[in-house]
Amino acid sequence: MKTILLLLLITTTGFSQKLILTERADPSLLEATVRFLADTIGGRSYQQKSALKRASEYIQQKFTEFSLTPKLQTYTVNGEEYENIYAEIVGESEKAFVIGAHYDTYSDLPGADDNASGVAGLIETARLVSQSGKPSYTLVFVAFTLEEPPFFRTENMGSYRFAKMLADSGRAVIGMASIEMIGYFSDKKIQEYPSSLFKIFYPSEGNFIASVSNFGSSSLADEYQDHAQLLKEIDCAQLAAPSAVQGVDFSDHLNFWRFGIDAFMITDTAFLRNRNYHTRNDKADNLDYLRMSFVVNALANMAMGKF
Repeated sequence: MKTILLLLLITTTGFSQKLILTERADPSLLEATVRFLADTIGGRSYQQKSALKRASEYIQQKFTEFSLTPKLQTYTVNGEEYENIYAEIVGESEKAFVIGAHYDTYSDLPGADDNASGVAGLIETARLVSQSGKPSYTLVFVAFTLEEPPFFRTENMGSYRFAKMLADSGRAVIGMASIEMIGYFSDKKIQEYPSSLFKIFYPSEGNFIASVSNFGSSSLADEYQDHAQLLKEIDCAQLAAPSAVQGVDFSDHLNFWRFGIDAFMITDTAFLRNRNYHTRNDKADNLDYLRMSFVVNALANMAMGKF
């Protein structure tokens, strides 16, 4: 019989139930996924079909290892077939909470932080939740294709196709978390912001994770921050702002907003911190896997609870 490694804690923050999982994310597993995607496979751009296929098969294999059933959403762009990979864990409620990360890269770059780190976080969150009993909501784990240019902000993004599929089905979706670059941290004062005004309120060191949303989805971003604060492993800076603020809509959560679904992004702030962004130096050796595990712990705990 599967051992349930779960401790329930009801906090005084609002009416949501805060869950503390006794199981923790494993930095070595996170690193193994990043190295397989970034080092073994390498570039995973829309032009590198065999690399994308290999990455997809790896993600499917991991879902299967957790006794999940991987499914594919395939679609055609310019005569070529691409696929999203997803798997579900049935919860107490039929309402779905989507957790997603894109597995493609910009050009033929290794993409360790962007976004092998996000895929590693997705897989590790699925592992933790799969062995921790039944979550409050039905969880949908999805690896998106075609997030990067030239398809960014178009209807050919994998996340657009997936969000549309959910909307067309009439399925109730409580929200979505986009895991977008979660591996680069520094205790040095390297953090940049879209405006100097942010420096008044946010840290100058690049050692925190950010929880970013539009105003309508701020409760989800707050919920993630609450779990990070409860675990006391990593600082979390929460930002709710309009899309006009640079970076706020720079990932797959954008497409869920387009279909009226609340969504937020978990990120190390990408190019505002990581100078290796969209370069050949975005390598596995540059990431902090212990801090990545702290980011995942907060998400896994949020995913198990009710909000």
